[in-house]
Amino acid sequence: MAVRIEKITAKNLGPIQGFSGQFGSFNLVYSKNECGKTFLTEFIIRCLFRNIKRWQLRERGSGKVLLSGLDEKGPVEFMPDTGKKLEDFWESSQSGIPPSLVKLLVSKGGESSIENTGEGIGKSLIKEVFSGLSLLDRIDDDKNISRTIKSAEFDEGTINISNAGEGRAYRQSVDDIDRLERLFGELESKYPGGMLDSLRSQAKIFKSQKDKLYRAKCHEAYLISGKIKELERQLKEKDEEKLNNLYSNISIYENKKRDLEVMDSHLRELKDKCSDYEWLKKVPPLYEKFSSNLIKKPGPAIIIIAGIFVIAAIIFAVFNIMPGTVISLAAAAVLAWLYIYKLSKASGNAGTGKELSKLMASFEERTKKKLTDLAVLNEEIEQQQSSYEKAKLLQGQIEQLKRDMGALEIDIGQKFYSFLSISLNQGQWMDAYSSIRSDIGNLKDEIESLNDKLLELAVRQAEYIEEDPGIKFSYEQFEKASKNLEETSSKISDLEKESAALKQSLCYETADDITIEWEKLIENLRNKREQKQVAHKLLKAQIIAGIIVHGEISLLRNEEDNKIAEGLKSEAVLAPLVQITKKYKNLTLDKDNLVVSDDYKDYYIRDLSTGAREQIMLALRIGFSSKILKQDRLFLILDDALQHSDWERREVLVDMLAEIAHDGWQVIYFTMDDHIKTLFDKAGKSFKKSDYVCLELGS
Repeated sequence: MAVRIEKITAKNLGPIQGFSGQFGSFNLVYSKNECGKTFLTEFIIRCLFRNIKRWQLRERGSGKVLLSGLDEKGPVEFMPDTGKKLEDFWESSQSGIPPSLVKLLVSKGGESSIENTGEGIGKSLIKEVFSGLSLLDRIDDDKNISRTIKSAEFDEGTINISNAGEGRAYRQSVDDIDRLERLFGELESKYPGGMLDSLRSQAKIFKSQKDKLYRAKCHEAYLISGKIKELERQLKEKDEEKLNNLYSNISIYENKKRDLEVMDSHLRELKDKCSDYEWLKKVPPLYEKFSSNLIKKPGPAIIIIAGIFVIAAIIFAVFNIMPGTVISLAAAAVLAWLYIYKLSKASGNAGTGKELSKLMASFEERTKKKLTDLAVLNEEIEQQQSSYEKAKLLQGQIEQLKRDMGALEIDIGQKFYSFLSISLNQGQWMDAYSSIRSDIGNLKDEIESLNDKLLELAVRQAEYIEEDPGIKFSYEQFEKASKNLEETSSKISDLEKESAALKQSLCYETADDITIEWEKLIENLRNKREQKQVAHKLLKAQIIAGIIVHGEISLLRNEEDNKIAEGLKSEAVLAPLVQITKKYKNLTLDKDNLVVSDDYKDYYIRDLSTGAREQIMLALRIGFSSKILKQDRLFLILDDALQHSDWERREVLVDMLAEIAHDGWQVIYFTMDDHIKTLFDKAGKSFKKSDYVCLELGS
């Protein structure tokens, strides 16, 4: 066990308005004068310990101290005015640790003394440390072993005890048992024993049969109840609500699947309707280009008119009308030239005409419509664009539907896996669902059937019996045993009525009403005798044990001084004394006074200097605590316990404290001395960063 102070939080402690600190193995709490270090020490004492009368404590303050190592569940909080204290934990754990160990763990306000005595430590504490009788003293206390028992004797099986306390109770117990034995003797002589004994034997047999059958009934009810619980557990695992949700998801999946088929079909139709949309988007500019560049061949009208003008010129020439002839020939020449010009232009655009024809033929082949003008083309484009946009929208809806179906398929698969622990494909879903649904129905039917059987047994749950009584329950045998028991009990009752006076005496003894059945009355009398006998045995054992324990403890007390002397010479005590003082090598007890010795003479501790006493008290704190705790480790709280030592000795003492901290102890030292702080900082370098903690008050 390693009990450590993990954290302290406090407020309203004199000059300390608020303090919070985590602690390691080797700790220094440093403050300037009047900054409240002793207030904080007193706060720790008030939080942790119950026996604090030896200290004159001031303000209570508020907060808590957190200790680890006391409880397997975790750290334990201690507060000034509430909760358990360390002594309570030591007493309840029966560890043998004396509550007065607190005197060794704490020094306050520069005190060097462990106890308020001239020596700085009293024999009572030394006795607790070395003799082991502190626990025995508590056992031998008058509260545990009375003075009456302590003065009694036990010789050759006979107890000789005064007629007081347990002695009076013991004699009364003997008288009670004798009186009950006389009543049983009277019962045997006055009660019609032969017949009654026979009837009682029969009743006992019938009752045993009935009890066994009833136990069998209770066991059968227990088994049925267990089977019902198991089936209900299986039914709960099936989770019908979850199964309904699974079926709903399957239905939704199937509906979505049908919707997908319809949408796929519709998409194919739309794609057919807009299959040439991309091509059609490119046609309008080509159509406009080819149409605007197309020049038709000149018609025959120009040639005819030119011919008319030639004929007119001939006529004018015949009649020798020269102006008419010239004009007609000129007009005919102009018309001939115009015809030739248009014909050459039309011949030059023959390729454009072919492209337009090819475009129109392709349009008709694709759309089954003739391309007569741009309006026809635009109308077809609008129609296919509408189908194209619908197809695009429908394609997105189909993809979303497929994603939804994928998610549903995963969810359905997971739910089936939770039911069956196997993976199923889509085609197995409904068969698996039907199988699970059938299992649930079968479970419900079986549970209902078992509940009916349980109801027929009419056994309360509190009467269920887990252990098999070895026989099978039968209604017929149970009723027969009940009837036989009832008839036999009736005969017993008739016989008991003949012994009314005896019954009255027994009722007086058992405090029963006169109407009680004989069997119950005798049972009560027997129970009372057994109770008296048990109580007598317990009281007798208590008295004998008390006499023996008290005697043994008395013998052990004679060896007390020898054990104390041996303890003071033990390595656990002398090693820190020699190491710290560098002078004193031995400890003895002169009556109630502790004596230390060097190589030359003996010294009473009260006669030593303050610094020497300070060193010895520190050594005794460490040595005595180690002796008590053996391999366990606690904490030392030292409030300027080294202030009277010279500087050279201080360094030795601080190194000693660091050494025991390395050995598992927790050291918390309070000081306002800069030199001691320097020594702690130096010694703290040998620790891990988290193990040496230096806290400064008032900073």
